[in-house]
Amino acid sequence: MHRSISLLALTALMVSCTETTLVNRNDAPIVLEPGAVKGRVCDPSGLTWLADAMVYTHLYDQNGKLYDTRMAYSDRDGYWMLSDLPESVTYEIFVQWGADTLESHSVTIVADQTQELEEPDCFDPLQMDVAIITGDYDDFNLVLNDMGFANYELIDGLTENEIVDFLSSPTDMGRYDMIFFNGGHVEEDIIYDENGDDLDGTVDLILANIQNYVNDGGVVYASDWAYDVIETVWPQRIDFVGDDNTPDDAQKGEFDFITAAVTDASLGEFLGENYVDIEYDLPVWPPIEGVHDSTSTHLTGSVQYREGTAIYTLPSSPILVSFSAGAGRVFFSTFRVAKNGTDDMLLTLQYAMYSL
Repeated sequence: MHRSISLLALTALMVSCTETTLVNRNDAPIVLEPGAVKGRVCDPSGLTWLADAMVYTHLYDQNGKLYDTRMAYSDRDGYWMLSDLPESVTYEIFVQWGADTLESHSVTIVADQTQELEEPDCFDPLQMDVAIITGDYDDFNLVLNDMGFANYELIDGLTENEIVDFLSSPTDMGRYDMIFFNGGHVEEDIIYDENGDDLDGTVDLILANIQNYVNDGGVVYASDWAYDVIETVWPQRIDFVGDDNTPDDAQKGEFDFITAAVTDASLGEFLGENYVDIEYDLPVWPPIEGVHDSTSTHLTGSVQYREGTAIYTLPSSPILVSFSAGAGRVFFSTFRVAKNGTDDMLLTLQYAMYSL
C-alpha cells in the first residue's frame, strides 16, 4: 500500500513539472528564468558606435511555427540586449539599420544566463590615450575635441624642460597610444644639435626613444614644421625639398589653396569624394618631392615652393603620407591640421586612426 502511494506521488510530480522547473529537497518548485543575449553594434563606417539599430530574433514552436519576435534598439553607445528568450534554443539574431542587415549571429540560450557577443572593432576615441606636444603652428587638440577625444594630455613643446623630460622617458611615452607633434615646438638640442652643445647625448637618446616607441606599436603623427622629427628619425621614408642634412631646410612652401587628390582608394571610398580642399595659410611649410616605396600616399596636390627669388612647382606632391615602422605607424601632413579642420579632414583623420 505504501509503495503504491509513493509511485502515485512520483507520477503526479513528474506531470506537474515543466521543462524549466526543478524541485528542491523541500518539494518547492524552482523555476528557471529565460536567458538573454547582449552585444554592441558599430556604424558601417567603422568610426563610431551606432545608436537606434534594430536588433531582433524570431521565436518558433516545436512545429516550426513563428509565434513571437523579440526586438530591441541599440542605445547611444551601441549597446543592445534581447531578453526573455526561452532556454535551450538556438536563435538567429539580426542587427538591422534602415533596410540593411548589418550582422547576424547564431546564439544558443542558457537558462538564467546572459550570452555576451564579442564586441566588434570600432573606432572609439574614449579608448585611446593621446599625448599632444604643443607648438606655435598647429593645434591638434582643437581637432581632437571635435572628434570626441577626451583622453589626451598636453605636453608643453615650447618649454624645453617639459618636452625633454617627456621624450627622455620611454615609460612616460609608453602610456600613450599616439603622440602628436604640432609644428613649431622646440627642436634645438631635442630633435637635432645644430650648435654642437648637446654634450650629454640628449638628442641621441630622444631620437632613439621616438624610434623605439613606434617600433613597439606606438603611433606618431606630425604636421608642418614638425617634419624634422620624421626626417631625422626615419630619413629614408620621405624626401623633402632642400638639404636633408640641414635642419629646417625644407621650409620653402608658398601660400596656397589647393584641391588635393585622394590617392588612397579606401580613403576615397570612405569620404565618398575624390578631392579635398587644403589651405596653406602660412608660407615656408615643408613640401615633399617623393616618398619611399614603403610609404603610403593618401593625398597629393600641385604645390609651389620658393628658393630665393625662384618659384618651383611640384605637380603631384604628397601632402598626407604614412608608413609602418616595427609594430607602429607614422603619419605626416605638410599642412596645418587645425587650420584645415573641415568635415572632410576630420573624417580623414578618423579614417587614419581607425586604420591603425
